[in-house]
Amino acid sequence: MNRQRLELVGFADTSVDRLKALGLMSEIIAWKLRLFVPLGDEVASIIEKLLDRHPLLRIAPATRAAN
Repeated sequence: MNRQRLELVGFADTSVDRLKALGLMSEIIAWKLRLFVPLGDEVASIIEKLLDRHPLLRIAPATRAAN
């Protein structure tokens, strides 16, 4: 919604509730559920909890939305 955020990809449908409990937010975009880490005061805490439970495997290149 025109706010900076990090998108989490590759998550299992069964982990959505746990990820949202960590502080991630969800949006349905083009009929697909997507999860995001909102950038703000809580970002460091959310990412720390996320990486403690789910180690980072790779970082995908950024994609730009069409103008």
